[in-house]
Amino acid sequence: MKIGQLSELQLDAIRELGNIGAGHAATALSQLTDNPIGISTPTLEIVPFSDVPNVFGGPERLVGAVFVKLLGDAHANMLFMADRDSSLGLVDMMRGRPPKTAMTFGLEEERLLIHTASILIAAFAAAIGRMTDMNVLPNTPHFALDMAGAVLESIAVQMSFSSEETIFVRTIFSSEDAFVDTALLFLPDTEALEVILGRLGVK
Repeated sequence: MKIGQLSELQLDAIRELGNIGAGHAATALSQLTDNPIGISTPTLEIVPFSDVPNVFGGPERLVGAVFVKLLGDAHANMLFMADRDSSLGLVDMMRGRPPKTAMTFGLEEERLLIHTASILIAAFAAAIGRMTDMNVLPNTPHFALDMAGAVLESIAVQMSFSSEETIFVRTIFSSEDAFVDTALLFLPDTEALEVILGRLGVK
């Protein structure tokens, strides 16, 4: 089954995974920072893979990205992305600092963005595992600060991605004085998608 062939019922099941994952991630991030960090109810769309860079302002827009392979009973891939300003804004939020405190990407900013994205991805993976009774484990995260088009091209080559579409999950992180728009791309292979939907009872 291809991503573009998902029914509305199947999309609703995947939305529920996103909602549960976002809730767990918000709790984990709040505990980590000792500050209330909110994550909006995720919105889910099926987006042509080639169109993803346009969501961030075009292929040449600079983005922070964290790519993780999911291992275990169902192989899939997840990609966290936010444009450069939003990435730095998320770093400030996690440090409890006023917006626009971080102006450039250094080692600290890179590590914190990887850590935050990894928590969100791990929460999503845990939701998949819990709702499907499957063993789903995130592998080592990989970070890139590059143009959106270059990031997507690299990912497509690494994973030999054959699907023309991706499951695009948009989430907004919030604190008392800031909002940060981010995206999470869920990229399962055909077999993994069928297994997950089957376990959810919506195959």
